[in-house]
Amino acid sequence: MQPFKLLLASLLLLFNSLVWAIEVDNLYVADVSADQNQRQWQSNALGQVITRLTGISELTEYPAIASELKNASKYVKQFESLRQNGSSRLKVLLDARLINDLLQQQNIAIWGAHRPEILLWIVQQQASERVFLRQSENDVVKLLLQSLSENGIPATLPLYDIDDLMQLSETDVWAGFWQPIEQASIRYRPDMIMTLALDEVTQDGATLLRLSWQRQSPAQGTNQSRIVRNDVTAADVTELVNAFSLALTRELAAEQAVLLSSEHQTFQVTVEDIHSLADVVTVERLLSRILGVAAVTLSEFTENEARFAVDSQIELAQLTRILQWEPALSLADTATQSDVTTTITERFDPAVELNLVSQSDARYVFIRR
Repeated sequence: MQPFKLLLASLLLLFNSLVWAIEVDNLYVADVSADQNQRQWQSNALGQVITRLTGISELTEYPAIASELKNASKYVKQFESLRQNGSSRLKVLLDARLINDLLQQQNIAIWGAHRPEILLWIVQQQASERVFLRQSENDVVKLLLQSLSENGIPATLPLYDIDDLMQLSETDVWAGFWQPIEQASIRYRPDMIMTLALDEVTQDGATLLRLSWQRQSPAQGTNQSRIVRNDVTAADVTELVNAFSLALTRELAAEQAVLLSSEHQTFQVTVEDIHSLADVVTVERLLSRILGVAAVTLSEFTENEARFAVDSQIELAQLTRILQWEPALSLADTATQSDVTTTITERFDPAVELNLVSQSDARYVFIRR
């Protein structure tokens, strides 16, 4: 058994530089104005990170969080000053463990680093004409991408080249015709597709900007999706984009955030199409990087599949939801998946001989890229 462990360790080193799903960097790094006193920028930095992790903007509604905002210094690990667009800024690194512990204690779900990359199709109504906002240097597009990045939401734009424009029109995007939208999006292999429509509306005699969006949302426990629609209005572009970004963060966090429990459970995850120890190491490392997963142990390895014991602080349904954004794993289309949302409380004994099909809590197919 010892040589086997040594081989696994060597393979872990070999795969150390590989990237699995999109894992958002700097979730615990805040960017705040330096033109405020120390207590203010520390509080703002902590609030910024908590909102990014939870989608909650009205933090004062949570007394324990509000109290910590007044004493945010203990969460600050380091900071640096910088100049950005002619203004003085502070880049602040906060303590991830302390923040996660705080949110766990308050029973607040945390949206971890595994996040879907969203493909944005953006159309603007100008008088009677609809146009794609194609250029990343467009003021509205720049604000959108910047605001989404600040909230830890990976987003990318189409090329809008001849291939795109032959398949998709501005009206298709505006009206939400999902068949051509999905067809044009295939080449980009996004985790999620979103359409944005920018126009003006009149409310109470005032002209406001409106940003409407439609996006895919995965149906829990399946490989299917549904369409979610929403909109925001504001008096100016900056306010509009900020409102959109915050609303989207709140939506996605509500769908994907997980509650960390102080109690651990062990689930049996079977992965098909595993043919080598390299595949085993890839999947083991992938699972271990998920928020709430404490340990991953290979419990059985056959010619075509492997079973892992996953020691977790999150429910199986939450683990399954996170893995929807992992391109290397696809939920197996089997009858056993009807049990995927069942909470398993019995611990796994690796010394016991188990049947791969009947004892698995979830089954996936490994996809090589």
